[in-house]
Amino acid sequence: MTAPAPAPVIAEVQLASFRCFESVTVQPGPGFNLIAGANASGKTSLLEALFFLGRGTSFRAARAETAIHFGGDRATLFARLGAGIATRVGLEISRADGLAVRVDGAPGTRADLARALPVQLLDPSSHELVSGAPAGRRQFLDWGVFHVEPTFLPAWQRYRRALQQRNAALRTRNPAAAWVWDDTLVTEGALVDACRRRCLEQLQTRVARVGERLLAADIELAHLPGWTDGTPLADSLLANRDRDLQMATSTTGPHRSDLRVSVRNRRAKDTVSRGQEKLVAAALTLAQLELVAESRQQTVVLLVDEPGADLDREHLTRLLAAVATAPAQTFVTFLDPAAVTLPSGAQAFHVEHGSVQALL
Repeated sequence: MTAPAPAPVIAEVQLASFRCFESVTVQPGPGFNLIAGANASGKTSLLEALFFLGRGTSFRAARAETAIHFGGDRATLFARLGAGIATRVGLEISRADGLAVRVDGAPGTRADLARALPVQLLDPSSHELVSGAPAGRRQFLDWGVFHVEPTFLPAWQRYRRALQQRNAALRTRNPAAAWVWDDTLVTEGALVDACRRRCLEQLQTRVARVGERLLAADIELAHLPGWTDGTPLADSLLANRDRDLQMATSTTGPHRSDLRVSVRNRRAKDTVSRGQEKLVAAALTLAQLELVAESRQQTVVLLVDEPGADLDREHLTRLLAAVATAPAQTFVTFLDPAAVTLPSGAQAFHVEHGSVQALL
């Protein structure tokens, strides 16, 4: 028996004065959604809007106001949700007032958006999850931890506040004012680290399975906590006080953690090609989506921008098959819709000159 289609995470999205879209409404399907169109037609901008609605930020630019339509002073984005903890999310980007978030009609935060609409992304830069700086891997892991471990966010917020105070004191060369925050860093840092480790343990089995499907290779993950593993954080903070004073910043703790990714027992960033890096990143992302979907007991949203970049036909076929069976409402951009074999129940849209038209 065929399982019923999951309730759509996004039933409708409305954009006004966002990038090339003056005003557009899209009603996507609950599963695989193909977004086709020429280069510079607005395909990636549509994915960006969906990312904004689930994160409150862009994956293309650091400043939100750059997404406002040329000549306008504000952009609005709205999504009606078919399932989950909220039924409506929206935000306004204003050149004068910045970003305003609303969830079910009430003012909200980026964390509220993330809870209501969990969104993850695969794009041509996803290989940096393997080869890039630790901050990218840390942010990737923490997105999953946020959804799976309810105690993570408040612990991380308390840790960050203490860290900011400690670093401020270090910058003014006031060690007594800096060390007073160490107890908080140790207490909250232990909670943050424990949440990350539990999430990573659940992620590992899923990554191994998806990695075998995409790469026919073992992918292994290891957590690097940000200090010498096995040494108490309190001891590490104490041992590094002189260094912290010299550097005027806290050099040890969960804010320095990393995720080591290995393929066939060798560090991936040193051994695999660009295309393989992309597949490893896809395996991590798909495994994470599976974990979050199971934890939340609902589908999530996956955005895939130009999946064919750096991949041969065989591996692209594998990736698209894995995306099509993920527990997610997916949005995949392609130049040529004829080049894609659409799964059953898929919907297709064509983007051109600021308009979005349904093809199926």
